[in-house]
Amino acid sequence: MTSSIRVHRRRFNLKPRTRTADEAPELIRIAGKEPGQLESQSLVLSAVGIEHFLDEQTDELLVDAADTETAVFHLNEFQTENQHWPPPPPPRPTLHPQTPPTLMMLGLLTLFYLHTGPWATESRWFAQGAIDSVAILTNGQWWRLVTALTLHADLVHLVGNCLIGGITIHFLGRTTGYGLAWLLLIMDGAIGNLLNIILRRLPHISVGLSTSVFAAIGIFTGLQLTRLAARPFKELLLPLGAGAGLLAFLGSEGVRTDLGAHFFGFISGIGTGVLLGGTGLVEKVRRPLFQALCFGIALVTIVLAWLLALGST
Repeated sequence: MTSSIRVHRRRFNLKPRTRTADEAPELIRIAGKEPGQLESQSLVLSAVGIEHFLDEQTDELLVDAADTETAVFHLNEFQTENQHWPPPPPPRPTLHPQTPPTLMMLGLLTLFYLHTGPWATESRWFAQGAIDSVAILTNGQWWRLVTALTLHADLVHLVGNCLIGGITIHFLGRTTGYGLAWLLLIMDGAIGNLLNIILRRLPHISVGLSTSVFAAIGIFTGLQLTRLAARPFKELLLPLGAGAGLLAFLGSEGVRTDLGAHFFGFISGIGTGVLLGGTGLVEKVRRPLFQALCFGIALVTIVLAWLLALGST
């Protein structure tokens, strides 16, 4: 008997007839031709106390003629209750066939670092593109929320984000599509930076793609939470614990990076992942045209933010 078999016994007014000692049984065939199911049906009849005979040579299940109606009743009940058992496994996300342009984007990020150089107070790029809570909240320079994602304090900072972030971003692109992935990275990175400067309330300056990297980890966590929504609560703690562990393990990168931005990027990503998984949007946006459009919007957003930054006084 396999784990998928469930025997349900009901009280009803049909009872097996008791034969006398000298009365020969009249066996009736009630099932056959399906050896795998015959064993299960034999267990059902045994469970309800109906005498029967399983002929392994002819693959037939036989019962006394007087017990036929009762046996058929139980077998029909068993078949009805188990027709959708076991339930199908939850669908696994399929990877997008498009190759994510991860190397290209990280290469552009590296070339941009070679142009801007490391952190320097007198650098125009950092002066007008870094996260500056006062400039953003007081002067409305919202573009810094985006431009800061493209700046890095030093070479170690850049390499760390490219190695750790590159792997995470690549698999996010394979899961959601490359265009949607990069659009979400820019969006959640900006949201994480904004939440950080609003909730911390302390003037500070920071740069780095790390906010978007931890947003990507948060998106994976949120997607996993939606797939486990019907599971016990303790199973929901696993993806949250894994995400929090990565946040704690990878969260410190240097004096110029902002740990609060990492945390709020992660929180923003969780919200996005839950929204994507709950609405099934990932499965609806697989068309190459849509992915190209999202990727284009992400690039335009970065370019526009830098045009505003360099054009500001």
